[in-house]
Amino acid sequence: MRAMRNIIDTWNMIEKYNIKGYEVIDSCTILVPATEYERLVNSVKNKQYIKNISK
Repeated sequence: MRAMRNIIDTWNMIEKYNIKGYEVIDSCTILVPATEYERLVNSVKNKQYIKNISK
């Protein structure tokens, strides 16, 4: 599982790329399965942006 910040940009990515299996831990953290995270990183043009919204 990869931790990502619980912000609107993360939610937009979850919806746009149909990320499955995420868990909301608290008001600051969302856990995304490692395979889904890798799929997300490989799907976007700006890979550094995804890494920046990760914890």
